[in-house]
Amino acid sequence: MQEIDYTNLGPVRGARIAVIGSHGGIGAALTEGAQRAGADVIAFDTAQAIAERGEMDDIVTREIDVLDAASITAAAAFARDRWGEVDAVVYVSGIGDRDTPTLEYTVERWDRVHAVNLRGAFLAAQAFVPLIAKGSGTLVFIGSGVGNQPPPRLAAYSASKAGLVAMAKSLAKELAPDIRVNVIAPGIVETAFMAGGTGQGNDVRSISGESWFGGAEAYRKRMAMIPQGRFGNPDDVAAPTLFLLGPGARFITGQTIHVNGGIYLP
Repeated sequence: MQEIDYTNLGPVRGARIAVIGSHGGIGAALTEGAQRAGADVIAFDTAQAIAERGEMDDIVTREIDVLDAASITAAAAFARDRWGEVDAVVYVSGIGDRDTPTLEYTVERWDRVHAVNLRGAFLAAQAFVPLIAKGSGTLVFIGSGVGNQPPPRLAAYSASKAGLVAMAKSLAKELAPDIRVNVIAPGIVETAFMAGGTGQGNDVRSISGESWFGGAEAYRKRMAMIPQGRFGNPDDVAAPTLFLLGPGARFITGQTIHVNGGIYLP
């Protein structure tokens, strides 16, 4: 059993962490935060995301396509060749979705959301779990609060994130006690997607009513629902994720940790 260092409740220094989806808003905060905590990190993301944000200082970066099983297998092989085994894997990759009546989704659009958000996570688990250190290793998926509280007109995204939670719970039971599996479920976070972008690598520092993808009135209504009085930022999500990667979370598995400022209380 790992000893808990109460002066550092994140990953231990030298922890080997693979971040899949490392160059978006949340992924970059997590990757850079892990490095600052003393971890050795491999940053995996699409060629587009890497080109948009650029490579991170002193962090090994590799391209990955989570739609391609062979690409994920190659990424796992790269981590194995570099480290032998991995202490933690975080699957951040995901694509957002726009408000659409459920029965008006095209099959192609539905399938793409699920392919990235859920199928990619499944393929990553298949490829990376055999590398995760037994007894202390951990796997974390970045989900969403809508996986537990789906709003209208967001069925594809909500269903994909709900599936992620179910898969994580199953894996947590199957892999215990050797590997812990959890989900971090953010609420509204200031990212490129929320500002009207693709959410695939764009750097966004703040969102105004004018840039909010639902418009200024929707922005004001949503903000008023958050007890903390603000939207989250990527660091708000990265910090509890890093906690889950450390010994302080050694008795936490199969859980969904909601990070949302109080907008949703399960």
